[in-house]
Amino acid sequence: MAIKSKDYYAEIESVYKKPEDYELAGKGNAYVRIDAEAKVTGKAIYTDDVSFPDMYYCKLVHSPYAHALIKSIDFSEALKVPGVKGVLTGKDFPEGHNLGNPEAFKELADKEPLCRKKVRMIGDEVAAVCATTEEIATEAAKLVKVEYEPLQPVLDPFDSMQPDAPAIHYPDSSNLSIFTVMNAGDPDKAFEEADYTDKRYYKTQEMVHAAIEPHGAVAKYENGEWTVWSTTQGAYVSRYWIAWGLGVPESQVRLIKPMVGGGFGGKLDVFAHELCPCKFAQMTGHPVKCVLKRDEVFMCTRTRHPISFELESAFTKEGKLLAKRCKHILDGGAYGGSGIAANTLSLICATFPYKVENIDMHARRPYTNHPASGAMRGYSACQVHFAHEIHMDEAANDLGIDPLEIRRINEITPYYTGPTGLEFTSCKFEECLVACAEAVDWKNRERYPIGSGQALGLSGSGFMSGTGFPVLVTPHYCSSSTIVRLNREGYAVVFSGANDIGQGCDTVMTMIVAEELGLRMDEVKLIQSDTTSTPWDAGSFGSRVTFLGGNACRRAVGDAKLKLLKHWAEEWGCKPSDITMKDHRVFVKGDAEKNISYNEACFGYEEKNFGRCVAGVGSFAHEGDKDIYVKNVGNYATAYSFSASAAKVTVDKETGQVELDDFVFGHDCGRPLNIRAVEGQIEGSVLLGFGFSCFEECIYDEEGRHKNPSFRDYRFPTALDMPPIKTIICSEYDPEGPMGAKEAGEGSTAPVGSAIGNAINYATGLTLKELPITPEKLWRALRENEKTGRKEFGAEDLPEKFANMPPLPQRD
Repeated sequence: MAIKSKDYYAEIESVYKKPEDYELAGKGNAYVRIDAEAKVTGKAIYTDDVSFPDMYYCKLVHSPYAHALIKSIDFSEALKVPGVKGVLTGKDFPEGHNLGNPEAFKELADKEPLCRKKVRMIGDEVAAVCATTEEIATEAAKLVKVEYEPLQPVLDPFDSMQPDAPAIHYPDSSNLSIFTVMNAGDPDKAFEEADYTDKRYYKTQEMVHAAIEPHGAVAKYENGEWTVWSTTQGAYVSRYWIAWGLGVPESQVRLIKPMVGGGFGGKLDVFAHELCPCKFAQMTGHPVKCVLKRDEVFMCTRTRHPISFELESAFTKEGKLLAKRCKHILDGGAYGGSGIAANTLSLICATFPYKVENIDMHARRPYTNHPASGAMRGYSACQVHFAHEIHMDEAANDLGIDPLEIRRINEITPYYTGPTGLEFTSCKFEECLVACAEAVDWKNRERYPIGSGQALGLSGSGFMSGTGFPVLVTPHYCSSSTIVRLNREGYAVVFSGANDIGQGCDTVMTMIVAEELGLRMDEVKLIQSDTTSTPWDAGSFGSRVTFLGGNACRRAVGDAKLKLLKHWAEEWGCKPSDITMKDHRVFVKGDAEKNISYNEACFGYEEKNFGRCVAGVGSFAHEGDKDIYVKNVGNYATAYSFSASAAKVTVDKETGQVELDDFVFGHDCGRPLNIRAVEGQIEGSVLLGFGFSCFEECIYDEEGRHKNPSFRDYRFPTALDMPPIKTIICSEYDPEGPMGAKEAGEGSTAPVGSAIGNAINYATGLTLKELPITPEKLWRALRENEKTGRKEFGAEDLPEKFANMPPLPQRD
């Protein structure tokens, strides 16, 4: 059932514009991004651009071992270097104040600001040095001598779960950081009665976000308070954990988010490079900057979870999906943080976009001594939909059913409730599938015989439009708040805590306010996320900003608009809903006497209200079952997007090289607020998905050392690798979204890898079940096929590993 607005907002809705009256929303090229000029001209201020004349610099000392005890730290040589102003170890931070991500699971926080007694991954931060220049700090950090006692590293998640595995975090305890179980219906009965059942295995790799801007922070300490500029995706969440890590009240920390040069999930957590400048700023009385080098970003921040899958499905002979069993093993790396949520999300993503009433699923996230895995664009959906969509094609082929038709047979339809309680609203999944199939001429795909070197592939997916989880403990479970102030000088100001990390949400908020007030975009000023001057927002993750932040913004401008129109309705003897705001004027249609400028309207309100300005406040909270994060049953989000994609590939069977010839993407994003921005998001998603399927992989040696931590050695697709992309927006006004919108940021990554993977499988006549499908892997598979006739490649070690897993722990 759709979630309705609370009574508090019912009156506001009466003065909202009707969709048919929109001037900006959904008009494509009606407006450009508000930060475009600053970015194009190089005037945009990023964290590394924040500078002070008396600024010092911080550099971190990293562990060369994946698993070791810290015996001693000697700073004597470093302190002899002229210009060194201070040093830090873990003892300089309050013990037990570990860093995490969700406040509600603070007991799971496991990352010390600087490691005190033990390191758990290569790159773990053990000390920090502060100096007058970056060069001096770098040289001094090299002179810090740390004595370690190496321990046996655990680099395989299956080995990590064994009872005799070395303890990564706590002696005599399991390395399982979290596990999740989801059950519904009677899967055992469904499997017994099915015409077709199977069991298959898949594996995805570890990859990094590769944002152009590296992580960094600048801290200033004045009057007993810190001001921190940080490359963050969530200013308020970062403030919380910085204050916690320092052992001070949140009121003593102000977090300002400058422009962010890409996040993709990698800038959700708080790290040592944010805490150490704060300590040094307090210690020295000078502002302190710490910006990571590229190899530090690779090793010390977050990566996408590698996931191993065991999937079983049960179908009727006509292709109806009856039941699904699955086991997901996520390599969590050394720490939790934002990665904790990925475990549950992997199962949620497995329950749609297809109807399945009987499920038996569990996911485990063990610690290993790899770099910590966390959130990355798609947040488990990319890995899950790769495995489950390759699996769908395998089942279709075994049943002799067209892969498009088996998807249409099982597709989710509008206002369906899933087996674990997900409540879907608008849904254009079928339209997405059909549009993509038509665009690539799927009905004539037999013109590319299997194994011919050319083929088409299809895939589908779904994603949540904003997670309801607000990360921190908030009143009424609020995820976002906005303030809008109307000014008698002829403009409006938006105070938005939403975190623009490059996706353009600041522009969306500006547009929403301009649309409702009848102003031009340049007559709306936006104050970017700053914990002192803007209200609460949970941050940019889970495709939540347009939906949750946009709803909060619309409610805020609606609150201000209602106050203004109530005043003039009383003056003019009409109802607020009779008054229109358009083209910088406030008027009653057809009555020339009741027509004034926006400036006059605001002035008149203030005149009557003793000079008080017109201001509105709006917030948005997910009204679903708040215990879903514990019970794993309930509605996770207020709305869900759906996507489909189709790829045409050519495989050079002599070299294994894959060319992506054409790509079509169909996306159900509700009503697109800015068509050009949606298209841009989708094109970026195709690039990321192509990299996920055929290029990107973090490679480690047997000691856990990263072998390719640079853009020179970590290969990802460039513009020269990209195909022509056709974007098809299958829009339908969603009743819960701001102006009818749903997400268009993360969900659009999810079906890309599997569409390309399915196309490669048909082009080669093989079934490749492990990512990335690099030319070398493909070449070896093709040669092996020529020699032995073998058809399936990848994930060969998983049947034995899954069979030898220890049983799930018992819940308390």
